[in-house]
Amino acid sequence: MESDESMADDMSNSRRAGTAGPRRVPRLLARYLAAGLLLVLASAGGTVWLAQTSEYRYDEQASGADLVRDEQVLDALRTWAGSHSDWSDVGSTLLLLSQETGRRIAVVDGVGTVIADTAPELPRPATSTRLLDPLEPLGDPVTSELRLPDGISGPFSLDDAQRDQLTGQAAAVVACLGDAVVDTGVWGSGRPVVNGYDDAPDCGRAALNTPLPSERVALDELRDRTNACLLAANAPLVTDVELDLSPSSAPAQLALRTVPTGDDSADGCLLQARIDQARATTAPAVNVVLTDQRGDAQGPLDASPGSIARVGVFVVVLLALLAVAAALIVVPTLRSARRLETAVDRFSAGDREARAALPARDDLAGVGAAFDRMSGEIAGHEASRRRLLGDIAHELRSPLTNIRGWVEAADDGLGLDDAALRRLVLDEAGRMERITGDLQLLALAEAGDLVLERRACDAAVIVRELGEAYRAQAASTDIALHVELSGPLPLETDPARLRQILDNLLSNALRHTPPGGRVDLEAVTADDLVRIAVVDTGEGIAPADLPRVFDRLWRGEPSRVRAGQSTGLGLSIARGLAEALGGTLVAQSALGEGSRFELSLPARVPE
Repeated sequence: MESDESMADDMSNSRRAGTAGPRRVPRLLARYLAAGLLLVLASAGGTVWLAQTSEYRYDEQASGADLVRDEQVLDALRTWAGSHSDWSDVGSTLLLLSQETGRRIAVVDGVGTVIADTAPELPRPATSTRLLDPLEPLGDPVTSELRLPDGISGPFSLDDAQRDQLTGQAAAVVACLGDAVVDTGVWGSGRPVVNGYDDAPDCGRAALNTPLPSERVALDELRDRTNACLLAANAPLVTDVELDLSPSSAPAQLALRTVPTGDDSADGCLLQARIDQARATTAPAVNVVLTDQRGDAQGPLDASPGSIARVGVFVVVLLALLAVAAALIVVPTLRSARRLETAVDRFSAGDREARAALPARDDLAGVGAAFDRMSGEIAGHEASRRRLLGDIAHELRSPLTNIRGWVEAADDGLGLDDAALRRLVLDEAGRMERITGDLQLLALAEAGDLVLERRACDAAVIVRELGEAYRAQAASTDIALHVELSGPLPLETDPARLRQILDNLLSNALRHTPPGGRVDLEAVTADDLVRIAVVDTGEGIAPADLPRVFDRLWRGEPSRVRAGQSTGLGLSIARGLAEALGGTLVAQSALGEGSRFELSLPARVPE
């Protein structure tokens, strides 16, 4: 743990070294490409074979069943329309019908607006769209005569009270007739119908079959509409329109007849009159979309059994080829992964010498090399931490040992007098205080917790003041100190911390420059940066030591530290402060020629 910064530099250098060199195509990628090409060729060949041998078609039986279900849906919608004047509330009915039939159902008005849709996300193909007009006459399956759908009752629909009244009467008639009952039913309008034998007693059937007041009103209106039609056709008029309720053979749905019974013209006019009469209470014509739950999109299995069998054979062959390709790709990779896993387990267990050492042509060679670099860096990191702890212990042990020796000698009546002893103890205590204070300051700077008091200032003033402050010290050691300024140096920074950086650099330069040497303090503004350099003609720094010059407690001459001239933390603090201020501090040196330390900070932009 000698220095976090040196360790970061070492790791960065090792990463750059690990990534240098020409890149090659990994064997794993080559195998992937080969396997992929094999699968593509197999897929293309299989597709051509299937296209030549398969005939996709919808199953005819399924199509027939769909037609039956579609008619069931349309009949239900006709019945619903007969009791509703519009389609606004049809949504719940569509959902029930969709659940019962398994069909997707959509109702669209004449201008294309979707009224309700059980699956709005599906397409609505025109081939699956049918026009539904609830008032369109249908052919009777027995007599082939035209009639309105069963659910169309118009004004003949009975309310709940009327239905209850007639239901009670019908129950009494059935009870009276007993075994003479032929058939019973209920019209779509809600009227119950009881048929009995011709020779059976009345039992109240005449009263049951008598029209209710609301039905009488509807019959009179229907008579008038029928006569209007007959008059326009120049045909004989009718005197009345009645409910077709024969005591022994009443129809199963709402049926009407003219009085007197007319010809085809009368029947046609009666049918048209019913249509016109029911229009006000019946929902209008709409388009109904009926598809399967896929929107009638052709699915992958909509094929003949033979085609499906061929697809199955093709899938089996393709899966076999895929298994072979997977074996070629995965097995070597798994072998390398296990080897790498073993190295990781050993390293995590504390074996810092554990390495994957995968061959250069291995599938996971890049990963293995990265792990080996990382493990080496971590091992070096831990070694550096141990060295730093040793250095700190040594730096603090030396003054403590001196103090203890002097105090023990004083207790034995030997050595220094009290005044000299106090002075030496204070010197050594001050040395320990400087070491701990510098370490704390460096830790705050590196952690980003250092409190800065930034303000606008002119670095040229600080440089000039430091030059004057150190001029006497330089002269006392026969060192020439020169200050070179190019003009104002505007900064937005903490002046005290800037002064501390330059103070460390100047004191370090004077300490390592022999008598007769020279120290230059240069400051210029260039490229939106304020550059302040301290250049000396001292002994310089060896190339091997230059990367460590900013490390904590590193020193080229340990004797100077022991002599109290340095804590070994000045340059580390200087660089930490420079980075905290948003700048950089770099060193250049040549052994025997001197060193150059340059501080760069962002210049303040004038407002």
